Amino acid sequence: MTTARGPADPWPDLILALTRAGSMDALQAALDQSHIQAAGLRARLTPWDPDQPGLALPTQGTPIASLEIQGPGPACAALTRLVDQALIRIGGALPPSLGADGAVSAFLQVTERLGSALETGDLNRRAADILRELLPDVAVSVLECVGTRWAVRFVSGNATSSVQAPLPDGLLGDSPALRGAEAHPGPLFIDHWKADEQQIPASAEYRVAALQAFQPPEWPTTVLSIGCRDRRHWAASERGVFTGAARAYGQALERVARAHQLAVERATLLALVDFKERAAHSRNVTDIAGQAAQVLRDTFDRVTVAYLVPQGDTWRAEVTQGELPARLAQHLRAGIALTGDGLNAAFAQGQAHFVPNVGAVATDIAGADAFGAIALYPVMDQGHPAGVLVMGTRRAPDWTDRERSVFRAVGRSLAQAVERDTRERRLASQHTELQVQARSLQAFAQLSRDLGAQEDRYALIRRAQEITLGLLPAGFAVYYEPEGPLWRLRAQVGSLRDPDLQAAVDRGLPFEETRNLLIPWQSGQPYYQDTYDPTTDRLESAARVVGATATVPLRQSGELIGVFAVAQYQARAWTTSERALIEGVTRSLQLALDRVASVTELRRTSQETARSNAALQAANEELEAFAYSVSHDLRAPVRHIAGFTDLLRRALGDLSTQPKAERYLNIITESAGQMNALIDAMLALSRVTRQELNLREVDLNALVGSVQVSLAPELEGRDVTLRVAPLPTVQADAALLRQVMTNLLSNAMKYSAPRAAPLIEVWADALPGEWRVSVRDNGVGFDPAYAHKLFGVFQRLHRAEEFGGTGVGLANVRRIIQRHGGQVHAESQPDRGATFSFTLPRTDPL
Repeated sequence: MTTARGPADPWPDLILALTRAGSMDALQAALDQSHIQAAGLRARLTPWDPDQPGLALPTQGTPIASLEIQGPGPACAALTRLVDQALIRIGGALPPSLGADGAVSAFLQVTERLGSALETGDLNRRAADILRELLPDVAVSVLECVGTRWAVRFVSGNATSSVQAPLPDGLLGDSPALRGAEAHPGPLFIDHWKADEQQIPASAEYRVAALQAFQPPEWPTTVLSIGCRDRRHWAASERGVFTGAARAYGQALERVARAHQLAVERATLLALVDFKERAAHSRNVTDIAGQAAQVLRDTFDRVTVAYLVPQGDTWRAEVTQGELPARLAQHLRAGIALTGDGLNAAFAQGQAHFVPNVGAVATDIAGADAFGAIALYPVMDQGHPAGVLVMGTRRAPDWTDRERSVFRAVGRSLAQAVERDTRERRLASQHTELQVQARSLQAFAQLSRDLGAQEDRYALIRRAQEITLGLLPAGFAVYYEPEGPLWRLRAQVGSLRDPDLQAAVDRGLPFEETRNLLIPWQSGQPYYQDTYDPTTDRLESAARVVGATATVPLRQSGELIGVFAVAQYQARAWTTSERALIEGVTRSLQLALDRVASVTELRRTSQETARSNAALQAANEELEAFAYSVSHDLRAPVRHIAGFTDLLRRALGDLSTQPKAERYLNIITESAGQMNALIDAMLALSRVTRQELNLREVDLNALVGSVQVSLAPELEGRDVTLRVAPLPTVQADAALLRQVMTNLLSNAMKYSAPRAAPLIEVWADALPGEWRVSVRDNGVGFDPAYAHKLFGVFQRLHRAEEFGGTGVGLANVRRIIQRHGGQVHAESQPDRGATFSFTLPRTDPL
């Protein structure tokens, strides 16, 4: 062997191939490559047989193979070492149980011949052929555990007829041999076979048996067994052969199981993808559930699937696939109860629920005990149960992890599809509702425009009837009002389609018997019938025309006036939007009727106000005429009285001797003066009412100072204290406000005159939006019970002999302040002084 690699050096590739080989087949394939021949070598590797020529390898340990090699000595030695190392590596991976005589050879032969088997039937046939070659006269069988029994999956052709025709339901699961094989880690050899003790009567002709159980992941427990009628016991070599062959069969079975699982997983994924695609284009929940059931049936062997929907307190099957016991099928059609804490928790969490050993927990459901295990997946709709996917199996008492995973995936996809379908239907319903609401809003806008220009009650009602019918399927609308013992038709739009019904309606319907109208009238709430009941109104003719009805009480100004009714020719359920439409129209109608009532009342009030204003205008004109008469007609007689009194006084001369005459003349003169003062006050009061306001900023400090100067003559000889706090500037008519302050200060001086130390105070308070100006004195005061008389014309609370005056000054004050938008107020107690206040609007921010 050369150490330097040239352009055609085959050794590196050969070494790499031998190093990677994991089996004798791979080793032989490497030795058959062309670069071996390029090195001048020929090599053949066969399973070890002491009778075969060649070198036994590995050279240390149990022989596995024989190597025949030809070529140059050094090259043959090098290749032998490489193959020897590879076989040691491969042989070192074999389990210790293959150390028995013939075990390794059997293992290698069976492994090589089962290497291409990809299906259990082919695998079982090949294994049986090999075992019959290695152990002549044995019969081979393969069993699988199905629930609590064993099913025979394969029997070799040389088995006895009784073994080839096993019981239809399989072998009992409590056979000591089968139980022992499940518990034994390796092969179980039975030299003295007794069929009765093993509870397998079909094997009565056999004398020895060997069994080994295998439990590949996600695969039924499988037992490979052999039996022989001629042997009394198993020789060591035969035990070794079965041990090696069984080990190779177990590895091949695991490979086939994994391949099968991969194929199933791929098919499951494809089925799930297909299910999702089909579910995405389907809007029928039953169809979606049927597709989910089909996916589960295609994925698992011998399962039964159903989809249940709630029906009151029970669940009824809408979809069933697979075999069902007759009693259970009957219950599913009629409805069954699904209870249990686990199931309730599953619905609360929206998760799958698995029930193993059904016979022990579900005996209350007739027929359910036929299943070993049941799985349930709840389907929710907005937090409420909408359905449940149920799967049952008779093959095992519990579900494998893979079965649980696939069921969860299918259930989750079904729940999502149902949720999507529910959401789409809800969106479609909402879209329809929005369209109806949009039409309703348009109708309300039109109704508002139409009703706004109409004041006749029944014309308004007919327009509302027309708009309502325009948004509903074919029907008619009627409006009734009670009149004595009858309901009278006041407005109708649409045909009743029956002369007898029309005639009955026109005559009037009995008040107490027509409950379709009486119920909303008494309850004050709308009354709907999806399917009209003719006994409601005792109208047989209505049954031929009316399908559904809606009756709504109608009010005007809060008082019930009638019933607004809509009838459909066909029976139908009133939708939420239609109910909202009818009730919205009646609300708009009621607002229009209230507006009509308000307009009518306003018109009446306006007419009364106009008459009152006319009367007031006439009174004002009479008052002005009276004032004119006073100023012109009364003043002249008063002057005459005063003038002729003076003339009479001069004509009489000295009246000292006639005191009575002098007193009479003085009374006449004083009365004439008082009369002139009253006339002047009346004229001033009249001018205040008619005079236009000249508003401007007025400094109250300056105004009060000016009034104080003008009243100085009245203060001569009196010790009066006048305290004036800082006053604001206000918006007012200066001349009129001067009259107010003059009157208030003059009254304060007059009524505080009896006091030894008269005190008058003037101040202003800032209130929200207004000023309050107050004048307080410490005079004689007045009884507050008569305060309301103070501001009336000619009203006095003191005798004229005590305090002079005309009784018009405070009336003038009130009229002036009211014209400025303010109010006047007086507070007092007898002999405790008085406070007079008035308010004026503020123009400056507070």
